[in-house]
Amino acid sequence: MTSSTASPARDAMRAVAISTFGTIVAATMPLAVILSIGDVAGGLSVGADEASWITTLYNVGAIVGVPMTVGFVGMFGRGRAMRIVGLGFAVASFAAGIAHSLEWMVIARFVQGFFGGSLPLLMMLLVLTSMRPGQGQLEGMTAFAIVTTLGVGLSAGAASGLIALGGWRMLFLSQAVVGLVYWFAARFVFREERGKRELVKGFDWQGFVLLSLGAGLLLVVLAEGERRFWLEKWWIAACLACGTLCMVFALRHLVSTPRPVVLLDVFRKPTFSITIGLQLLFRFGTLLAVFITPQFLSRLQAFRVEQLATAMLVMALATIGVTPLAYAITRDHDPRIALSGGLALLALAAALCLQLAPDWAMSEFVVPLALAGAGQALFSTATMRYAVHGATLQDGPSRGIVFNVARTFALVGGLAVASHVVIEREKFHSAHLVESLTTFEPLTVERARVLAGTFGSMLSDGASAQRAASAGLAQLQTKQAFALAFGDAFFITAIVMLLAAVLVWALPALPRSTVSPLPLQVPSR
Repeated sequence: MTSSTASPARDAMRAVAISTFGTIVAATMPLAVILSIGDVAGGLSVGADEASWITTLYNVGAIVGVPMTVGFVGMFGRGRAMRIVGLGFAVASFAAGIAHSLEWMVIARFVQGFFGGSLPLLMMLLVLTSMRPGQGQLEGMTAFAIVTTLGVGLSAGAASGLIALGGWRMLFLSQAVVGLVYWFAARFVFREERGKRELVKGFDWQGFVLLSLGAGLLLVVLAEGERRFWLEKWWIAACLACGTLCMVFALRHLVSTPRPVVLLDVFRKPTFSITIGLQLLFRFGTLLAVFITPQFLSRLQAFRVEQLATAMLVMALATIGVTPLAYAITRDHDPRIALSGGLALLALAAALCLQLAPDWAMSEFVVPLALAGAGQALFSTATMRYAVHGATLQDGPSRGIVFNVARTFALVGGLAVASHVVIEREKFHSAHLVESLTTFEPLTVERARVLAGTFGSMLSDGASAQRAASAGLAQLQTKQAFALAFGDAFFITAIVMLLAAVLVWALPALPRSTVSPLPLQVPSR
């Protein structure tokens, strides 16, 4: 290899390494903020309903920022795009870290999401434009799959460590430091790449605005609908109607314009469209670790984020451990084996939690979380092989946009569904348990007698001891109702993952990777 070709190759590898660093942070910290939202809300002196906007506006910003990233790359070149995103992320993170009001925080979080959501797509684009199939592309995509998956297991540990270091503000100030490091490192890659300034006028601004408005409003509906009682709030209905209308106009525009921001033709390829559907189902399965297990331990065992960190670290270690196997299966065998096996492991992990009881603690979740981590590694690695199979210089950016937007929608939508299931099933089980807790039920009488005796040893007043026993019995009933509701959520997860594991085989088989003859170029849109 001559020096003229070696230098660009080394430049590309450095850029991929820098983008990997940024992607790890972008995949970990949003989940860390979700797990620590109580600390953030307390620091800003707002309630849970108001604090939910801190997460919602970040996700909306990410939805808007993802398609704009492709524009940055085409207009300014890959190196400058990395520097713009890194500096913007640093400034927005710093603004969130010094926020003194909810209004300030949500604006900063929207901007942070705009640039933070761009970080994973930048890595994906760098791999696609710097590495050919059969010459490092699969390895690069495997790295992308793992770093975007590891965040689930590392998020609680990151949140715990940063809060202990400097309180809730450190969750954001640390990201400002990361953004600065990313920006500084990006100054030394692709220095000669200038982009095409004429693409500023040629960019599909109309499609970008319509897609951003439509997807953003629909994301607000998914994120805020459950806690706002869905269509009972007029603005939720308005967001749903306006978002749907914007998406209809956006689709009409994308079909008719010659250079759309997203090429809809990518959905005609079953290797991509079916993979996106599986990605949506897979993200629902990851809620086992992102929502269901943490919520169960927090509600019933009063776990804080530092206690959750140990349990969720098991998942990250399992993901790392199984990655070599996932890569080997994807490279040398049928990747559908890894896809189906990963989803089956998630189904098994959820099934092991069907018999959970109110006294379950961290030790009972170790095996399910380890299985979920292994399943994530298998699925995430293999799904990237399908997502980029047959990608060209023309449709590669569109694949990246759709894939990353789908990840955000799947997470937010899955959280909405899981939250709704837990709330509604808790009401159902509470009603049935209340009916069974009568003074004529021998078991109820026995429990009340035991509790009354326990409180009677501490309280001299018999009536007070009886009231305390009744309150204790009601608390036990509430815990049991929640345990049954979370059990129902695990059951639904297991069924969905099992069906998805079967659906995998609707994908066509892929040939072994071959070296692409295409030259490497920067995508333009």
